[in-house]
Amino acid sequence: MKKLSILFGLFIITAIAISGCSPKIEEPVETETIAMQTYLITEGKLMPANYLEQSFSVPGQVLELLVNEGDAVELGQVIAKLDVPYDAMVAFSQNQLEVQNARIALDNLKRNADLNLAQAKLDLFNAQTAVEEAQDDFDSDDSEENQLKLIIAEETLKLAEENLTNLEDGNGINPDQLNAAETRVTTAMTAMLAAQTFIDNHQLKSNASGNVADINMKVGERVTVGVPVITYADFANWEIKTDNLTEIDVVNVKIGQKVEVVLDALPEKTFLGEVSDI
Repeated sequence: MKKLSILFGLFIITAIAISGCSPKIEEPVETETIAMQTYLITEGKLMPANYLEQSFSVPGQVLELLVNEGDAVELGQVIAKLDVPYDAMVAFSQNQLEVQNARIALDNLKRNADLNLAQAKLDLFNAQTAVEEAQDDFDSDDSEENQLKLIIAEETLKLAEENLTNLEDGNGINPDQLNAAETRVTTAMTAMLAAQTFIDNHQLKSNASGNVADINMKVGERVTVGVPVITYADFANWEIKTDNLTEIDVVNVKIGQKVEVVLDALPEKTFLGEVSDI
């Protein structure tokens, strides 16, 4: 920002005593008050009253710079681009493919709902028939072999009944399978969006409308996370900041006090202002 000189107008009230030449005679003392104006001079920085600094959220090398100092920018406008790592592009492609596969698997599961329900009913019917046949064989011959076959048939029937119940509750889709398929889609989507966000963060977009006041990056340079690389400003209003007043001088400064400002770039012109904050 521009350097400048600030002149604070100070009025010093001085009381001057006036008396006769003879020290022996005590007479009323007359006083005269004289107002003397002096100046407190300091240096400061001229800054826009409203400005915004912006930085990248990822590190990288500047690939492209799309604005110059003084340019007007709109909210959301791309200001600069960083080189995107190859690994990030590969990760995004892989996650994108996984999202497609997960969605296909979920669609197939839903598409086969009627077939699953019909197959479950057929499995139950076959299991019931197998139990009846095994029971008949055991009734005619209670051998250990026929007893084991009957046990297996009965357990198979229980599993068929549970499977049909689950499918009927899920309209032809096993709830556990549906939950697993949906979780796969959600996980894949989350990973893909994270990869996309990482890539998008290699583009710096303006957070506000205004003018570019300062650019702190060049093409080919590396930038660090959180370090401001660009400043936007509203050039309609300005303020001056100074931090080199001594403790003795600052007590003579008051809010609302008039000041004169001289810019180094325009030494022949004086601007007027007033103290707004201490």
